[in-house]
Amino acid sequence: MALNEVYANGESVNYVVNSAVESGDFVVLGGIVGVAETSAALGDDSAYHATLRHIGVFTGTTEDAVTVGAAIYLADGETYGTALTTDDDEGGNSLVGYAIEAKGAVAGNVKVRINN
Repeated sequence: MALNEVYANGESVNYVVNSAVESGDFVVLGGIVGVAETSAALGDDSAYHATLRHIGVFTGTTEDAVTVGAAIYLADGETYGTALTTDDDEGGNSLVGYAIEAKGAVAGNVKVRINN
């Protein structure tokens, strides 16, 4: 084992997040994508923290038609939430992952393999 190892299992890591992050939200922190396992909680350092899971397939919602393998983004330029879209908004929306199942163009769930 490397002496500089910080986490033996980096599948879930605690981060400073927006105070409104809720369990189940997709969260993008720069190039890091995860899904909140916990809702944001105020820490001793006066910052809000949540544990983000970096591996798996998670459900979000979209009105868009989705094909298998389609890139999925957080909607409306957000950095957290469960509202998703297939529109990158000319780079304004954050990529969260790729669809693993197709769905029609009606409001509903999409299964997303997160992008890590």
